[in-house]
Amino acid sequence: MFRRKGIALRIAVGYLAVIVLTGLLMSFSFWLLLSRHLEQAARENLWRDAQNLVEMLNDHPEKGFGQNGKMMRRFMTYHMLGRVIQGEYLLVNHRGVVLESSIGDEAAGNVLEPGLLAKLAAGAQEGRITLGQERYVAAARYLGGTAERGGAVVLLTRVEGLEEIKQELLIIALISLALPLLAALGITWLLARRISRPLDLLKEKAQRVARRNFGWRVPVDTGDEIGELGQAINAMDEQLAEYDRVQRQFFQNASHELRSPLMSIQGYAEGVRDGVFKGVEAEHALEVIVRETGRLKKIVEELVYLGKLESASEVYNFEDTEISEVLEQTIQVQQVLALDKDIKLELGDCPDVHLWADGEKLVRVFINLIANAVRHAFSRVSVQAAVQGETLRVTVRDDGPGFTDEDLRRLWERFYKGPRGGSGLGLPIARAIVEEHGGAIRADNAASGGAEIVVVLPLTNN
Repeated sequence: MFRRKGIALRIAVGYLAVIVLTGLLMSFSFWLLLSRHLEQAARENLWRDAQNLVEMLNDHPEKGFGQNGKMMRRFMTYHMLGRVIQGEYLLVNHRGVVLESSIGDEAAGNVLEPGLLAKLAAGAQEGRITLGQERYVAAARYLGGTAERGGAVVLLTRVEGLEEIKQELLIIALISLALPLLAALGITWLLARRISRPLDLLKEKAQRVARRNFGWRVPVDTGDEIGELGQAINAMDEQLAEYDRVQRQFFQNASHELRSPLMSIQGYAEGVRDGVFKGVEAEHALEVIVRETGRLKKIVEELVYLGKLESASEVYNFEDTEISEVLEQTIQVQQVLALDKDIKLELGDCPDVHLWADGEKLVRVFINLIANAVRHAFSRVSVQAAVQGETLRVTVRDDGPGFTDEDLRRLWERFYKGPRGGSGLGLPIARAIVEEHGGAIRADNAASGGAEIVVVLPLTNN
């Protein structure tokens, strides 16, 4: 039914403990309130009947207690909570001496404690006395108005009778709690299962994710925090599945990109070694080997650099950086590449602003963006910087054919490159650096034609 030390068992035990404790507290409160109620009701009845009895005796002083004993016993019979409670009486003189009693001859001649008669005559809130071995709830009224004028009548009822009523009612109350307790046990089990079942599903989901088994959604829709946790785990599963797909694709692309120059290098090196290439052909083979070695080196360096950017060990040297210096340095580095391709590279007016940034890495960002633009431009590449609110926007725009829909969808994937693309790592590197600076980067087609990439960086310092 419940797993040992499981959360369902703990919830069930907790609920039952609360229910049992609540039942015990209710029973205790019921006992106290019932005790007060029974004694209060008994005193009120006794005090009221004593008043009526005194009025009757004052109106007919010629009638004594003895002549009216049977009538008084009928008069002092009470019905309380389905039980018959027999009352008793005492006739007391002004000195507190018991002259006559319905209890028995042993009560006659007893003297009440000093001041007790006054308390019993004060009202329904006072009065308990002990006669012999019996305890009584009592109320008194003076004959003739005061004790000195005619003594008093004291009416009593045994406390033992009230205690019996309390015990019977308490037993009934405890028995009545048994059925709710059984019902609470069933409800507790259902509630515990309702809570533990989604947790079991979340555990199963976590185990599947640990085995890289993605795709199964947790069917948890409880509408509470557990449901929100299930949605979060489902979202995490989707992200991990996408990350896993991207990683697999990355390794496939990396293998392909590295295999191509390695095969060229191996083929031409073996040809030179075996004497297949001689003279001019051998020189050409060596040029291919050098070129492909350089391309292989660049790919490996960019892979290492991208890996460092995404690791916690990579250190960014943030300092006060002037954006105009960053962009001017970038233009100077890329000017040779632009002239070689007969591309006009222009830098617009730069605002006089400073950033809290790693200037060297920002130079790397814009070198990658401008190199990509020069590679696809027909004749012109422009770089514009402007301040908008609390951000700096740098736009790199070319007049080339622009991005295709597939380009815009996959532009930031590693090793993705268009028809004239490079290694496919420049833009992912740029994005990683910009995001580490708290900025954003986006790509789109310009309204005037060509492609544009916009870098947004915050102006606030550290």
